[in-house]
Amino acid sequence: MKMFKIIAVSATLLAGASAAYASPFNVMGGLNSLTSVDQAYSASVLTVNGGEADFLRFDNDVASLQARIKSNSILARNIEAQGYSIDQIVGVDGNETGLTLYAL
Repeated sequence: MKMFKIIAVSATLLAGASAAYASPFNVMGGLNSLTSVDQAYSASVLTVNGGEADFLRFDNDVASLQARIKSNSILARNIEAQGYSIDQIVGVDGNETGLTLYAL
C-alpha cells in the first residue's frame, strides 16, 4: 500500500509539472517569445480577463512588448485586422511561426 501511495504522489507531481510547463503563462518561455515579436509576420490574438492580464503583466514587460509590436508594422497590421489595438496587448507566448498574443 505504501508503494501505491508513492507512485500516486509521483504521478501527480509529474502531471502538475507537465501542465505548468505547457501553460501559455509559462515564465521561462517569455524571453524567447518577446524576441520573436521582432520577426513575426502574424499572430493569434486571444482575449484574457483582468486576473489573467495581471498575471501576464507580472511575467511580461508590457511596455517593451507593445514597443516591439509597434516597430514591426506587418505584425501591427495583423493585430489590428483581428480587431485589437496594440495598447490592448498584455502578453505573448510562442515563436515567430506560432506566436500568440494576449489582449485585455
